[in-house]
This record gives sequence, C-alpha cells and structure tokens, in this order.
Amino acid sequence: MCLMVARMVKRTVTRRRFISATGATTVIGLAGCLGGNGGDGGSGDGGDGGDGGSGTTTSGSTTSSSGGSGGGTIRYLTDRGDSKKIMDKIIAEFEGQSDYTVEATYTAHGNSTDQQMQKMIAAGHPPDIIFVPSSDAYRYKSQGKAASVTSAVKDNSLPDPVNVDGESYFAPAVVEPLMGWYRNDVYDSDPTTWNGWLDEAKRVSENTNMEGYVVQSGQTNNAETQMFQYLWNDGVNAYSGTPGDIKVEVDKGDNRQKAIESFQWIQEMAQYSPNGSGWEWGDAIGALQQENAAAIASVGGLPILSIGSNRPDLVDKLSPMAFPYPSGKSMDPWWAYMEGLVVRNDGDATDGAREFVDFFTKSSHFMDFVLAAPLFQFPPRKEQMNTDTFKNNETLNNHPDVVKLVEDNWDAFSTVLATGDGGAPNIVAANAYDQQVFGQAADQMLVGGKSPTETVDWLGQKLRSL
Repeated sequence: MCLMVARMVKRTVTRRRFISATGATTVIGLAGCLGGNGGDGGSGDGGDGGDGGSGTTTSGSTTSSSGGSGGGTIRYLTDRGDSKKIMDKIIAEFEGQSDYTVEATYTAHGNSTDQQMQKMIAAGHPPDIIFVPSSDAYRYKSQGKAASVTSAVKDNSLPDPVNVDGESYFAPAVVEPLMGWYRNDVYDSDPTTWNGWLDEAKRVSENTNMEGYVVQSGQTNNAETQMFQYLWNDGVNAYSGTPGDIKVEVDKGDNRQKAIESFQWIQEMAQYSPNGSGWEWGDAIGALQQENAAAIASVGGLPILSIGSNRPDLVDKLSPMAFPYPSGKSMDPWWAYMEGLVVRNDGDATDGAREFVDFFTKSSHFMDFVLAAPLFQFPPRKEQMNTDTFKNNETLNNHPDVVKLVEDNWDAFSTVLATGDGGAPNIVAANAYDQQVFGQAADQMLVGGKSPTETVDWLGQKLRSL
C-alpha cells in the first residue's frame, strides 16, 4: 500500500523536526505516493530545523561585545523551538548569575541549523553556541571551528564522545537510543533473533493484513541507523584506526563475511516489509499507525509520542524491543544519538559560551529540558534518571517497559562516531552518516538489484571515497 506521512507546513519529516510536531499535527496516511524525501542535506544526525518557532528570541541586551570577563552577548543557535519556554528559564537563570546575556536563535520551519549558521557567519555574527549532534560537533572540530569545553564535560561528569588529544569539544545534553516497536497482539513476544524474526514476520505477512516488519533503505537517517546497527549486531567492525588515520574494514577479512551475511538477512527480511525505500522516521511510524506493518525500527519512544496523539487505541498494543540480532549475539554496542552543545571558536563571546555550557546541565530546569520529549530523550547520565523530575513524569510512568529497556542497556549505548580504535572519534563515520551511505548501500541491493556480496563491495568503495 502506498503511504505518506504529511505535516501542516512541510512534507519531509525527520527525527528532530518530527518530535516537535507530535501532539499538535496529525500524521496522515494514504495520501498519494510513498512518503519521505530522502536525506537531510548534510545536516548531521537529522539536523533539520525545529518546529517551535523561528527567528531570534533575545534575553537581555542585544549588543554584541568581544566577550571576556566584562560580559557581552552570547549567540545561541538551536533547532529546539519546542523547548523554547524552558530555555528561556535556563537563560534567565544563567543571566542572573553572569555578566553575559544570551541571544537565542531558533531555526525556522524546514531550515537546517547549518544553513542558519552559514547565514550568521556571512553576516559577521557567527553563533557562539550551537545545539547539534555529536557527529556535527566532530565535523566542526575537524574544520578547526570548535573550542574546547573540557571543564564543562569533566565538572558535570558528562559522556565525552568528541575527545581529541585529551580535550573535549562537545557537551551532551540528551541521549536518544535506537529502539524497535512491535504489535504485542500480533506477536506473542519479541522474536529477538534474526531467525526468529524471519519466521514470525513471514507468519504475520502471510496470515494478516499487515506486513511483518519494516525494512528501510535509501538516503535517509532512518535507513542509515537501521543498516549500521544490523552490521554492528553481527559483529562487523566497519572501521579501524586512530582519528588521523581511519581505515575502512567493512569489506575485509571476517568483517566482509559478516557484512555479507548481514545483507543476506536484510534481503530476506525485506520480503515481509512494505516498500520502505526512502522512508524517514515519520513514514515508518505511519506504517505502524495505519496498521500496514506490525513492527518497525525507530528511535526511542518517538512512535508512542506520535501514535499516542493520533491513535491512542494502539498504544497499549505496542511494546518496545532491541533491534533483531543473530543468535548468540546482542545489541552491544547499541547506537544512541547524543545531542548537545558545541562552542565555536570564531564567535564574539567564547569565554561566556563556555560558562553557559558549564551552567546548562547544572540548571534547575535542565531535566525539564530533557523531558520536553519523554521516552524520546533521556538525560546524558544514567544517574539522572533517579531524579524526582524523571521519576514523576507521567509519560514515563505510563511506559515503564521503555525505561527498563534503557536502564538495562545503558552501558551498551554508543555513538556511531566512536568507531575508531578504542572508541576514538571517527571522521569517516561522521561523513558516512552525513551522507547516509549505509542506507544507500541497502538501496543498492533492495532496489538496485545488487547481490549482498556486490553490496558490500559497493559499500567499501563508497566509504573509502569519503
């Protein structure tokens, strides 16, 4: 069946843009051809603009200065307009104890953070702080545009995915783990393994009006994350090396054989999937919501936040799960997005920006920021899940199975960036994510007709071109 997920103001739905629309915008199915407009145009981890407002919101003076101990204006760029009211409180709290003021710019509908950043740079007013995913943070560092925030990371005991030569260049604010969802009235339990899913998805596809499992492919973040996680789950080490000397290993030795096996399973599973080429997060959620599919891979509780607004009758029929994995293996590492704050080194208030980054996690309103999208966003530190604000959140309390899945697997969570030797940051992986290369590889096979072996060969060559 031909599906499309639509929004009131823009058709393309990506991870961050979709989350701020849930609850206010109805997800619409059965409207023309297959939804999803491909990749995110070089915006990193789904780095399209937020939905919660546009333009610039100023707190305090708008007069720029050179920063330093004398204060000045910190320019903060973010796509998190859905959290604007909470950010206003955090900014006011910060300004009450600092000589600096904060000017916050929220990207408009459909405009990426990167695009707005370039406009600000061209105007001679580059942002001092940007809210981005870890892969973008590493790209800025690689371009020589990121200032260290080591003190903020260490003082707040934050994860440190962008550590270069002992200095930290990214302060995580939220963690968003990948997660699958299945119909518990169609599946007796989570089939868990690759073979289990093949058998059960076939049963569902052949005996119900739903396809058993959505397999995404194409140049989208959804397909990219799904395909890379399957390779991870089969023990494929796609890369090796140090940050300055990353090597592509996906098509070599044992990694090659495992990668071929992974794509063979993907090819088999695609028999029991609706056509998922080019689908983004919202499209897969739409298939689940429209009851055209009985299971999907997604990110966090994003499906529940949407389906709960549009089809509340389905919510109790959905259960969370880890991605399928081969028998005898597990989801370790487990891809989890990290998004947070980067300080650029070419702004007017670099010192003040560092102060704000250090203050952000300590703010009394920080957990309110995290829980602006409960189930989807989790705090950067596991122990923060023990706070009263987290424990008393109604949405989380209504879905204890999601919280337990996250708690039980916290130590396995990793960013795709941490794929160099010993978890070192990997610029090739960041660029591959930016261009959704693994999702493209799946399309080469599922749409283009390549064999699993030819697909692995294509993938290796494509990664080396980066």
